[in-house]
Amino acid sequence: MEKKKHLILLVLKLLETETDANHPITQTEIAKTISEVYSCDRKTVGRNIKDLKELGYPITKTTKGFYMDRKLFTVGEIDFVTSAIVAANGMC
Repeated sequence: MEKKKHLILLVLKLLETETDANHPITQTEIAKTISEVYSCDRKTVGRNIKDLKELGYPITKTTKGFYMDRKLFTVGEIDFVTSAIVAANGMC
């Protein structure tokens, strides 16, 4: 998969798993996190967010950053499921 596709998926994943109305994230923070895997800057994140919004993803912008609205799971639910999977590792 080419880098551009990876970047937009990483932006989407961050917004889905790490944000909510009480925990928005800025473009700069997203870029910094993604830069641990791929070279990325704030403008690239902004273009990806714009593209995701055009595709219908419920991304909301606030004065403190962006967050994904109306997710399938809350951040707490995702943490619970992740913890359960980690705890069950090796039990299968």
